[in-house]
Amino acid sequence: MLTELDGRCAICASTLMDMAHPFNCLTFNLQRATRRLMRGFEAAAKDSGLTAPQFTTLSLMAGYGQASVTQIADKMGTDRTTMTRNLDVLARKGWIAEVAAEDGRLHVWTLTDAGQERLRIALPAWRAFQAGLIDKMGNDTAEALLKTLGRL
Repeated sequence: MLTELDGRCAICASTLMDMAHPFNCLTFNLQRATRRLMRGFEAAAKDSGLTAPQFTTLSLMAGYGQASVTQIADKMGTDRTTMTRNLDVLARKGWIAEVAAEDGRLHVWTLTDAGQERLRIALPAWRAFQAGLIDKMGNDTAEALLKTLGRL
Protein backbone atom coordinates (compact mmCIF):
# COMPACT_ATOMS: atom_id res chain seq x y z
CA MET A 1 0.00 0.00 0.00
CA LEU A 2 1.33 3.43 -0.96
CA THR A 3 1.08 6.31 1.47
CA GLU A 4 0.70 9.99 0.68
CA LEU A 5 3.69 12.25 1.13
CA ASP A 6 3.06 15.93 0.47
CA GLY A 7 0.41 15.15 -2.15
CA ARG A 8 2.52 12.48 -3.84
CA CYS A 9 2.70 8.77 -3.21
CA ALA A 10 5.66 7.42 -1.25
CA ILE A 11 7.08 5.72 -4.35
CA CYS A 12 7.17 9.14 -6.04
CA ALA A 13 9.10 10.78 -3.19
CA SER A 14 12.41 9.37 -4.35
CA THR A 15 11.89 10.93 -7.78
CA LEU A 16 10.73 14.34 -6.54
CA MET A 17 13.37 16.46 -8.25
CA ASP A 18 14.59 13.97 -10.84
CA MET A 19 13.38 15.74 -14.01
CA ALA A 20 14.42 12.73 -16.10
CA HIS A 21 11.97 10.45 -14.25
CA PRO A 22 8.64 9.76 -16.02
CA PHE A 23 6.66 10.78 -12.90
CA ASN A 24 7.96 14.29 -13.51
CA CYS A 25 6.85 14.45 -17.14
CA LEU A 26 5.78 18.06 -17.66
CA THR A 27 3.17 17.12 -20.25
CA PHE A 28 1.55 14.54 -17.98
CA ASN A 29 1.53 16.86 -14.98
CA LEU A 30 0.09 19.76 -17.00
CA GLN A 31 -2.60 17.47 -18.43
CA ARG A 32 -3.49 16.18 -14.97
CA ALA A 33 -3.65 19.70 -13.55
CA THR A 34 -5.76 20.83 -16.51
CA ARG A 35 -8.26 18.01 -16.00
CA ARG A 36 -8.56 18.86 -12.30
CA LEU A 37 -8.99 22.56 -13.02
CA MET A 38 -11.58 21.92 -15.71
CA ARG A 39 -13.60 19.64 -13.41
CA GLY A 40 -13.39 22.24 -10.64
CA PHE A 41 -14.51 25.08 -12.88
CA GLU A 42 -17.34 23.04 -14.39
CA ALA A 43 -18.61 22.14 -10.91
CA ALA A 44 -18.44 25.80 -9.87
CA ALA A 45 -20.18 26.99 -13.04
CA LYS A 46 -22.71 24.16 -13.41
CA ASP A 47 -25.63 26.62 -13.46
CA SER A 48 -24.26 28.10 -16.69
CA GLY A 49 -24.36 24.77 -18.54
CA LEU A 50 -20.94 25.49 -20.01
CA THR A 51 -17.92 23.25 -20.09
CA ALA A 52 -14.55 24.87 -19.45
CA PRO A 53 -13.60 24.88 -23.17
CA GLN A 54 -17.00 26.33 -24.09
CA PHE A 55 -16.57 29.10 -21.52
CA THR A 56 -13.14 29.91 -22.89
CA THR A 57 -14.39 29.92 -26.48
CA LEU A 58 -17.37 32.16 -25.71
CA SER A 59 -15.16 34.51 -23.66
CA LEU A 60 -12.69 34.74 -26.51
CA MET A 61 -15.45 35.39 -29.01
CA ALA A 62 -16.97 38.09 -26.79
CA GLY A 63 -13.66 39.92 -27.06
CA TYR A 64 -13.45 39.56 -30.84
CA GLY A 65 -16.99 40.49 -31.81
CA GLN A 66 -16.72 38.46 -35.01
CA ALA A 67 -13.99 35.95 -35.72
CA SER A 68 -13.12 33.32 -38.29
CA VAL A 69 -12.59 29.67 -37.41
CA THR A 70 -8.87 30.14 -38.05
CA GLN A 71 -8.64 33.13 -35.71
CA ILE A 72 -10.48 31.31 -32.93
CA ALA A 73 -8.49 28.09 -33.42
CA ASP A 74 -5.19 30.00 -33.32
CA LYS A 75 -6.11 31.78 -30.09
CA MET A 76 -7.40 28.54 -28.52
CA GLY A 77 -4.27 26.64 -29.56
CA THR A 78 -6.17 23.99 -31.48
CA ASP A 79 -6.57 22.91 -35.09
CA ARG A 80 -9.28 24.15 -37.45
CA THR A 81 -11.02 20.77 -37.67
CA THR A 82 -11.43 20.46 -33.90
CA MET A 83 -12.47 24.10 -33.62
CA THR A 84 -15.07 23.68 -36.37
CA ARG A 85 -16.61 20.73 -34.49
CA ASN A 86 -16.61 22.70 -31.23
CA LEU A 87 -18.16 25.75 -32.87
CA ASP A 88 -20.86 23.58 -34.46
CA VAL A 89 -21.87 22.40 -30.96
CA LEU A 90 -22.07 26.00 -29.73
CA ALA A 91 -24.11 26.96 -32.81
CA ARG A 92 -26.57 24.07 -32.26
CA LYS A 93 -27.08 25.33 -28.71
CA GLY A 94 -27.78 28.80 -30.12
CA TRP A 95 -24.85 30.44 -28.34
CA ILE A 96 -23.04 31.53 -31.52
CA ALA A 97 -24.14 32.18 -35.08
CA GLU A 98 -22.38 32.23 -38.41
CA VAL A 99 -22.35 35.60 -40.14
CA ALA A 100 -21.71 36.49 -43.76
CA ALA A 101 -18.08 37.26 -44.52
CA GLU A 102 -16.71 39.43 -47.30
CA ASP A 103 -14.59 36.47 -48.35
CA GLY A 104 -17.15 33.75 -49.01
CA ARG A 105 -14.58 31.06 -48.24
CA LEU A 106 -14.35 32.14 -44.60
CA HIS A 107 -16.64 30.95 -41.85
CA VAL A 108 -17.10 33.85 -39.45
CA TRP A 109 -18.85 33.49 -36.12
CA THR A 110 -20.33 35.86 -33.57
CA LEU A 111 -21.78 35.48 -30.11
CA THR A 112 -25.59 35.49 -29.91
CA ASP A 113 -27.68 37.03 -27.16
CA ALA A 114 -28.08 33.52 -25.73
CA GLY A 115 -24.29 33.10 -25.75
CA GLN A 116 -23.84 36.42 -23.99
CA GLU A 117 -26.38 35.27 -21.38
CA ARG A 118 -24.40 32.04 -20.84
CA LEU A 119 -21.30 34.13 -20.20
CA ARG A 120 -23.21 36.47 -17.88
CA ILE A 121 -24.26 33.44 -15.80
CA ALA A 122 -20.79 31.83 -15.85
CA LEU A 123 -18.60 34.89 -15.19
CA PRO A 124 -19.27 35.19 -11.44
CA ALA A 125 -18.46 31.48 -11.00
CA TRP A 126 -15.29 31.88 -13.06
CA ARG A 127 -14.24 34.96 -11.07
CA ALA A 128 -14.75 33.13 -7.77
CA PHE A 129 -12.94 30.03 -9.05
CA GLN A 130 -10.05 32.13 -10.38
CA ALA A 131 -9.80 34.06 -7.10
CA GLY A 132 -9.72 30.77 -5.19
CA LEU A 133 -6.86 29.48 -7.32
CA ILE A 134 -4.91 32.70 -6.86
CA ASP A 135 -5.51 32.58 -3.10
CA LYS A 136 -4.29 28.98 -3.04
CA MET A 137 -1.06 29.59 -4.97
CA GLY A 138 -0.43 33.27 -4.30
CA ASN A 139 -0.54 36.13 -6.77
CA ASP A 140 3.19 36.05 -7.55
CA THR A 141 3.07 32.34 -8.35
CA ALA A 142 -0.07 32.79 -10.47
CA GLU A 143 1.58 35.57 -12.47
CA ALA A 144 4.77 33.53 -12.89
CA LEU A 145 2.71 30.53 -14.04
CA LEU A 146 0.91 32.63 -16.66
CA LYS A 147 4.22 33.99 -17.86
CA THR A 148 5.73 30.50 -18.05
CA LEU A 149 2.70 29.05 -19.86
CA GLY A 150 2.83 31.94 -22.32
CA ARG A 151 6.31 30.85 -23.35
CA LEU A 152 5.20 27.32 -24.20
